Amino acid sequence: MLSKKKAKNGCRVDTILGKDFSYKGIIEANEGSLRIDGYFEGELCIGGDLVIGETGSVYGTVIAKNIIIAGEVHGNIEARGKLELAPSAKVMADAKMVFFVIEDGAFFQGQCEPLSQDDLSEEGKILTVNSNENN
Repeated sequence: MLSKKKAKNGCRVDTILGKDFSYKGIIEANEGSLRIDGYFEGELCIGGDLVIGETGSVYGTVIAKNIIIAGEVHGNIEARGKLELAPSAKVMADAKMVFFVIEDGAFFQGQCEPLSQDDLSEEGKILTVNSNENN
């Protein structure tokens, strides 16, 4: 259920939640990357990359450096780098990202808001967004 391997895009995956895995709650990781092939409901805050495989389903808030989605996501997404939707992706979420890639066949329903790289500040190892709502 938990292991290390390389994802299809060549990035190293530190932790894998297998397709028979189901979890509700909060997962925080200051470093490293995570792949979800099972069911997750709650909040994900990953300092590295997040991959949601074709059999993965995520319901809740997702924050990571780069996010690759081949499965389903419902909720809110924040990619401090690139958000990439594979052809099998089904995303019903509001999303914030610096770069957005949607491959042919992917489904996206929600609102998009671009993040400027200037809006990002480093706080420890996890990046946070500075919101200036008074402007």
